[in-house]
Amino acid sequence: MNITFLIGNGFDLNLKLNTRYSDFYKYYIENDPKDLLSKSIKNDYEMWSDLEIGLGEFLKDIDENQIEEFLDSKSTLERMLSEYLTLENNRVHIKDEKAIAEEFKKKVLNFFSDFNALDKDHYHQVIGSTKAQINYNFITFNYTSVLDTIVSATQKNCMPFGNHTSGSTGYNDSIISPHHIHGKLTEDLILGLDNAEQILNEKLKSNPKLTNYIIKSVVNKALGEKKIEKAKEIIDKSKYVCLFGLSIGDTDRMWWSYIIEWLKREKDNRLVLFINKNTNVQLSGQEKIRFRDLNREMMLERSRCEVSETLKLVQDKIIIVPNSKIFNLENIILEDKENG
Repeated sequence: MNITFLIGNGFDLNLKLNTRYSDFYKYYIENDPKDLLSKSIKNDYEMWSDLEIGLGEFLKDIDENQIEEFLDSKSTLERMLSEYLTLENNRVHIKDEKAIAEEFKKKVLNFFSDFNALDKDHYHQVIGSTKAQINYNFITFNYTSVLDTIVSATQKNCMPFGNHTSGSTGYNDSIISPHHIHGKLTEDLILGLDNAEQILNEKLKSNPKLTNYIIKSVVNKALGEKKIEKAKEIIDKSKYVCLFGLSIGDTDRMWWSYIIEWLKREKDNRLVLFINKNTNVQLSGQEKIRFRDLNREMMLERSRCEVSETLKLVQDKIIIVPNSKIFNLENIILEDKENG
Protein backbone atom coordinates (compact mmCIF):
# COMPACT_ATOMS: atom_id res chain seq x y z
CA MET A 1 0.00 0.00 0.00
CA ASN A 2 1.22 3.50 -0.82
CA ILE A 3 0.96 6.80 0.99
CA THR A 4 1.87 9.32 -1.67
CA PHE A 5 2.91 12.96 -1.61
CA LEU A 6 2.61 15.15 -4.69
CA ILE A 7 5.17 17.90 -4.22
CA GLY A 8 5.33 21.35 -5.81
CA ASN A 9 7.43 24.49 -5.62
CA GLY A 10 6.08 25.27 -2.16
CA PHE A 11 8.44 22.60 -0.82
CA ASP A 12 11.51 24.51 -2.06
CA LEU A 13 10.03 27.85 -0.98
CA ASN A 14 9.52 26.38 2.50
CA LEU A 15 13.29 25.87 2.64
CA LYS A 16 13.75 29.58 1.75
CA LEU A 17 14.98 28.96 -1.78
CA ASN A 18 14.28 31.74 -4.29
CA THR A 19 12.38 29.55 -6.74
CA ARG A 20 9.37 31.74 -7.50
CA TYR A 21 8.72 32.74 -11.09
CA SER A 22 9.40 36.36 -10.13
CA ASP A 23 12.89 35.37 -8.92
CA PHE A 24 13.67 33.64 -12.21
CA TYR A 25 12.25 36.48 -14.32
CA LYS A 26 15.01 38.87 -13.23
CA TYR A 27 17.70 36.34 -14.16
CA TYR A 28 16.07 35.55 -17.51
CA ILE A 29 15.67 39.15 -18.64
CA GLU A 30 19.18 40.12 -17.55
CA ASN A 31 20.78 37.19 -19.39
CA ASP A 32 18.65 37.03 -22.51
CA PRO A 33 16.89 40.37 -23.10
CA LYS A 34 16.40 40.11 -26.88
CA ASP A 35 14.99 36.63 -27.44
CA LEU A 36 11.48 36.20 -28.90
CA LEU A 37 9.90 35.20 -25.58
CA SER A 38 12.00 37.38 -23.32
CA LYS A 39 10.85 40.46 -25.25
CA SER A 40 7.21 39.56 -24.58
CA ILE A 41 7.16 37.48 -21.40
CA LYS A 42 5.31 39.10 -18.51
CA ASN A 43 6.88 40.03 -15.18
CA ASP A 44 3.60 39.90 -13.23
CA TYR A 45 2.97 36.16 -13.31
CA GLU A 46 2.60 34.79 -9.80
CA MET A 47 3.26 31.09 -10.36
CA TRP A 48 5.00 28.77 -12.80
CA SER A 49 1.63 27.60 -14.07
CA ASP A 50 0.94 31.22 -15.05
CA LEU A 51 4.10 31.21 -17.15
CA GLU A 52 3.03 28.00 -18.89
CA ILE A 53 -0.47 29.33 -19.57
CA GLY A 54 1.27 32.48 -20.82
CA LEU A 55 3.05 30.43 -23.48
CA GLY A 56 -0.32 29.33 -24.83
CA GLU A 57 -1.54 32.92 -24.85
CA PHE A 58 1.64 34.10 -26.57
CA LEU A 59 0.96 31.67 -29.43
CA LYS A 60 -2.17 33.54 -30.51
CA ASP A 61 0.10 36.01 -32.31
CA ILE A 62 2.38 33.38 -33.89
CA ASP A 63 2.11 32.28 -37.54
CA GLU A 64 2.90 28.75 -38.68
CA ASN A 65 6.17 29.95 -40.18
CA GLN A 66 7.23 31.23 -36.74
CA ILE A 67 6.85 27.89 -34.92
CA GLU A 68 10.55 27.04 -35.17
CA GLU A 69 11.54 30.47 -33.86
CA PHE A 70 9.10 30.05 -30.97
CA LEU A 71 10.42 26.59 -30.09
CA ASP A 72 14.03 27.83 -30.24
CA SER A 73 13.07 30.65 -27.88
CA LYS A 74 11.30 28.18 -25.56
CA SER A 75 14.47 26.07 -25.52
CA THR A 76 16.44 29.14 -24.47
CA LEU A 77 13.90 29.80 -21.72
CA GLU A 78 14.24 26.20 -20.49
CA ARG A 79 18.04 26.42 -20.52
CA MET A 80 17.94 29.66 -18.54
CA LEU A 81 15.48 28.08 -16.13
CA SER A 82 17.79 25.12 -15.60
CA GLU A 83 20.76 27.43 -15.03
CA TYR A 84 18.90 29.58 -12.51
CA LEU A 85 17.36 26.75 -10.53
CA THR A 86 20.71 24.94 -10.44
CA LEU A 87 22.23 27.98 -8.73
CA GLU A 88 19.44 27.89 -6.15
CA ASN A 89 19.58 24.11 -5.79
CA ASN A 90 23.31 24.22 -5.08
CA ARG A 91 22.78 26.56 -2.13
CA VAL A 92 21.30 23.72 -0.09
CA HIS A 93 23.55 21.91 2.37
CA ILE A 94 22.66 19.40 5.05
CA LYS A 95 24.55 20.13 8.25
CA ASP A 96 23.79 16.78 9.86
CA GLU A 97 22.64 13.93 7.64
CA LYS A 98 21.34 11.78 10.50
CA ALA A 99 19.50 14.72 12.00
CA ILE A 100 17.72 15.63 8.75
CA ALA A 101 16.86 11.97 8.22
CA GLU A 102 15.26 11.65 11.65
CA GLU A 103 13.50 15.00 11.27
CA PHE A 104 12.10 14.12 7.85
CA LYS A 105 11.05 10.65 9.01
CA LYS A 106 9.16 12.11 11.96
CA LYS A 107 7.41 14.69 9.77
CA VAL A 108 6.33 12.22 7.08
CA LEU A 109 5.18 9.46 9.41
CA ASN A 110 3.06 11.99 11.31
CA PHE A 111 1.53 13.67 8.26
CA PHE A 112 -1.91 13.02 9.81
CA SER A 113 -1.17 14.92 13.04
CA ASP A 114 -3.32 17.95 12.07
CA PHE A 115 -6.34 15.87 11.00
CA ASN A 116 -9.52 16.20 13.02
CA ALA A 117 -10.50 13.34 15.33
CA LEU A 118 -12.76 11.66 12.76
CA ASP A 119 -10.09 11.65 10.05
CA LYS A 120 -7.45 10.43 12.51
CA ASP A 121 -9.69 7.50 13.45
CA HIS A 122 -10.05 6.60 9.79
CA TYR A 123 -6.28 6.82 9.27
CA HIS A 124 -5.55 4.45 12.17
CA GLN A 125 -8.24 2.04 10.92
CA VAL A 126 -6.67 1.97 7.43
CA ILE A 127 -3.15 1.46 8.78
CA GLY A 128 -4.30 -1.21 11.22
CA SER A 129 -5.97 -3.18 8.43
CA THR A 130 -3.02 -2.97 6.02
CA LYS A 131 -1.51 -6.45 5.93
CA ALA A 132 1.46 -5.42 3.82
CA GLN A 133 4.42 -3.07 3.73
CA ILE A 134 3.54 0.60 3.38
CA ASN A 135 5.61 2.56 0.85
CA TYR A 136 5.89 6.34 1.29
CA ASN A 137 6.14 7.75 -2.24
CA PHE A 138 6.87 11.20 -3.66
CA ILE A 139 5.77 12.42 -7.07
CA THR A 140 7.49 15.76 -7.52
CA PHE A 141 6.55 18.44 -10.04
CA ASN A 142 9.84 20.22 -9.27
CA TYR A 143 13.01 20.04 -11.34
CA THR A 144 15.28 20.55 -8.34
CA SER A 145 16.95 17.71 -6.42
CA VAL A 146 16.56 19.05 -2.87
CA LEU A 147 13.85 16.53 -2.02
CA ASP A 148 15.94 13.73 -3.57
CA THR A 149 18.89 14.63 -1.32
CA ILE A 150 16.73 14.58 1.80
CA VAL A 151 15.03 11.29 0.91
CA SER A 152 18.41 9.73 0.09
CA ALA A 153 19.76 10.73 3.50
CA THR A 154 16.64 9.26 5.11
CA GLN A 155 16.97 5.98 3.21
CA LYS A 156 20.61 5.74 4.33
CA ASN A 157 20.04 6.55 7.99
CA CYS A 158 16.53 5.29 8.76
CA MET A 159 16.14 1.64 7.88
CA PRO A 160 13.42 0.61 8.16
CA PHE A 161 11.73 3.93 7.55
CA GLY A 162 8.81 3.00 9.78
CA ASN A 163 6.69 0.09 10.93
CA HIS A 164 3.10 -0.74 11.65
CA THR A 165 1.12 -3.64 13.09
CA SER A 166 -1.90 -5.34 11.58
CA GLY A 167 -3.45 -7.96 13.81
CA SER A 168 -0.53 -9.72 15.46
CA THR A 169 1.88 -9.19 12.56
CA GLY A 170 4.42 -6.38 12.31
CA TYR A 171 5.49 -4.86 8.98
CA ASN A 172 8.50 -2.71 8.10
CA ASP A 173 7.66 0.30 5.93
CA SER A 174 9.83 2.01 3.29
CA ILE A 175 10.45 5.45 1.83
CA ILE A 176 10.86 5.53 -1.96
CA SER A 177 13.05 7.87 -4.04
CA PRO A 178 11.10 10.75 -5.65
CA HIS A 179 9.57 10.33 -9.09
CA HIS A 180 10.13 13.47 -11.21
CA ILE A 181 7.07 13.70 -13.44
CA HIS A 182 8.43 16.69 -15.41
CA GLY A 183 12.09 15.77 -15.46
CA LYS A 184 15.10 17.18 -13.65
CA LEU A 185 17.40 20.17 -14.04
CA THR A 186 19.81 18.31 -16.29
CA GLU A 187 17.54 15.59 -17.67
CA ASP A 188 14.27 15.69 -19.65
CA LEU A 189 13.04 19.02 -18.24
CA ILE A 190 9.47 19.58 -19.46
CA LEU A 191 7.77 22.97 -19.57
CA GLY A 192 4.48 23.36 -21.37
CA LEU A 193 0.72 23.01 -21.50
CA ASP A 194 -1.78 20.38 -20.37
CA ASN A 195 -3.72 20.13 -23.63
CA ALA A 196 -4.09 21.65 -27.10
CA GLU A 197 -7.07 23.79 -26.04
CA GLN A 198 -4.62 25.93 -24.06
CA ILE A 199 -3.00 26.97 -27.35
CA LEU A 200 -4.94 30.18 -28.10
CA ASN A 201 -4.49 29.91 -31.85
CA GLU A 202 -6.96 27.80 -33.82
CA LYS A 203 -4.49 27.29 -36.69
CA LEU A 204 -1.86 25.79 -34.39
CA LYS A 205 -3.93 23.59 -32.03
CA SER A 206 -3.63 20.54 -34.28
CA ASN A 207 -0.19 21.26 -35.75
CA PRO A 208 2.18 18.47 -34.63
CA LYS A 209 5.17 20.69 -35.37
CA LEU A 210 4.08 22.59 -32.25
CA THR A 211 1.95 20.22 -30.16
CA ASN A 212 4.61 17.50 -30.15
CA TYR A 213 6.87 19.83 -28.18
CA ILE A 214 4.59 21.89 -25.95
CA ILE A 215 1.94 19.45 -24.63
CA LYS A 216 3.45 17.88 -21.51
CA SER A 217 1.86 14.45 -21.85
CA VAL A 218 2.89 14.24 -25.52
CA VAL A 219 6.48 15.16 -24.68
CA ASN A 220 6.53 12.67 -21.81
CA LYS A 221 5.24 9.90 -24.04
CA ALA A 222 7.76 10.70 -26.79
CA LEU A 223 10.65 10.54 -24.30
CA GLY A 224 9.68 6.92 -23.69
CA GLU A 225 10.46 6.78 -19.97
CA LYS A 226 6.85 5.89 -19.01
CA LYS A 227 6.80 8.58 -16.30
CA ILE A 228 3.07 9.13 -16.57
CA GLU A 229 2.34 5.42 -16.35
CA LYS A 230 4.57 5.05 -13.29
CA ALA A 231 2.96 8.03 -11.54
CA LYS A 232 -0.52 6.66 -12.19
CA GLU A 233 0.52 3.26 -10.86
CA ILE A 234 1.82 4.89 -7.67
CA ILE A 235 -1.45 6.79 -7.22
CA ASP A 236 -3.59 3.73 -8.00
CA LYS A 237 -1.96 1.76 -5.18
CA SER A 238 -2.35 4.60 -2.66
CA LYS A 239 -4.83 4.99 0.17
CA TYR A 240 -3.69 8.55 0.93
CA VAL A 241 -2.60 11.10 -1.66
CA CYS A 242 -1.28 14.35 -0.18
CA LEU A 243 -0.74 17.55 -2.16
CA PHE A 244 1.87 19.94 -0.79
CA GLY A 245 3.22 23.15 -2.32
CA LEU A 246 1.24 22.86 -5.55
CA SER A 247 -0.70 25.71 -7.11
CA ILE A 248 -3.10 23.15 -8.68
CA GLY A 249 -2.79 25.05 -11.95
CA ASP A 250 -4.50 24.40 -15.28
CA THR A 251 -1.30 23.25 -16.99
CA ASP A 252 -1.36 20.06 -14.88
CA ARG A 253 -5.11 19.56 -15.11
CA MET A 254 -4.80 15.91 -16.18
CA TRP A 255 -3.38 15.06 -12.75
CA TRP A 256 -6.13 16.78 -10.77
CA SER A 257 -8.73 14.94 -12.87
CA TYR A 258 -6.94 11.62 -12.37
CA ILE A 259 -6.76 12.11 -8.60
CA ILE A 260 -10.49 12.88 -8.34
CA GLU A 261 -11.27 9.70 -10.31
CA TRP A 262 -8.93 7.75 -7.99
CA LEU A 263 -10.67 9.30 -4.99
CA LYS A 264 -14.09 8.12 -6.17
CA ARG A 265 -12.85 4.58 -6.80
CA GLU A 266 -12.47 3.24 -3.23
CA LYS A 267 -14.37 4.18 -0.09
CA ASP A 268 -11.20 4.36 2.03
CA ASN A 269 -9.21 6.56 -0.38
CA ARG A 270 -8.41 10.00 1.01
CA LEU A 271 -7.04 13.17 -0.59
CA VAL A 272 -5.15 15.54 1.72
CA LEU A 273 -4.68 19.16 0.65
CA PHE A 274 -2.03 21.01 2.62
CA ILE A 275 -3.09 24.63 2.08
CA ASN A 276 -0.45 27.23 2.93
CA LYS A 277 -1.91 30.68 2.51
CA ASN A 278 -0.90 32.22 5.82
CA THR A 279 -4.45 31.67 6.91
CA ASN A 280 -5.36 32.99 10.34
CA VAL A 281 -6.41 30.36 12.83
CA GLN A 282 -10.18 30.31 12.57
CA LEU A 283 -11.86 30.98 15.87
CA SER A 284 -15.37 30.20 14.70
CA GLY A 285 -16.64 26.83 13.52
CA GLN A 286 -18.40 28.55 10.64
CA GLU A 287 -15.19 30.02 9.21
CA LYS A 288 -13.32 26.78 9.63
CA ILE A 289 -15.99 24.84 7.73
CA ARG A 290 -16.28 27.51 5.02
CA PHE A 291 -12.51 27.46 4.44
CA ARG A 292 -12.59 23.69 4.14
CA ASP A 293 -15.54 23.68 1.74
CA LEU A 294 -14.10 26.44 -0.48
CA ASN A 295 -10.85 24.52 -0.93
CA ARG A 296 -12.69 21.29 -1.68
CA GLU A 297 -14.69 23.09 -4.37
CA MET A 298 -11.49 24.69 -5.73
CA MET A 299 -9.90 21.26 -6.18
CA LEU A 300 -12.94 19.97 -8.04
CA GLU A 301 -13.12 23.06 -10.24
CA ARG A 302 -9.43 22.69 -11.18
CA SER A 303 -10.08 19.07 -12.15
CA ARG A 304 -12.83 20.25 -14.53
CA CYS A 305 -15.36 17.80 -13.14
CA GLU A 306 -19.02 18.50 -12.47
CA VAL A 307 -18.57 20.13 -9.06
CA SER A 308 -21.97 19.74 -7.42
CA GLU A 309 -22.43 16.08 -8.34
CA THR A 310 -18.83 15.08 -7.58
CA LEU A 311 -18.86 16.96 -4.28
CA LYS A 312 -21.65 14.71 -3.04
CA LEU A 313 -19.41 11.69 -3.65
CA VAL A 314 -16.08 12.95 -2.30
CA GLN A 315 -16.57 15.88 0.07
CA ASP A 316 -15.92 13.77 3.18
CA LYS A 317 -12.88 12.19 1.51
CA ILE A 318 -10.98 15.46 0.94
CA ILE A 319 -9.08 16.51 4.06
CA ILE A 320 -8.03 20.17 4.28
CA VAL A 321 -4.99 21.02 6.44
CA PRO A 322 -4.18 24.76 6.62
CA ASN A 323 -0.69 26.12 7.34
CA SER A 324 0.89 22.77 8.09
CA LYS A 325 4.49 22.72 9.31
CA ILE A 326 5.01 19.22 7.91
CA PHE A 327 7.95 20.25 5.71
CA ASN A 328 9.44 23.03 7.83
CA LEU A 329 12.90 21.48 8.15
CA GLU A 330 15.49 22.85 10.56
CA ASN A 331 18.56 20.83 9.55
CA ILE A 332 19.10 22.62 6.24
CA ILE A 333 21.74 25.30 5.59
CA LEU A 334 21.47 27.75 2.69
CA GLU A 335 24.58 29.44 1.31
CA ASP A 336 24.40 32.95 -0.06
CA LYS A 337 24.78 32.83 -3.84
CA GLU A 338 27.54 35.40 -3.67
CA ASN A 339 29.52 33.33 -1.17
CA GLY A 340 28.50 29.82 -2.26
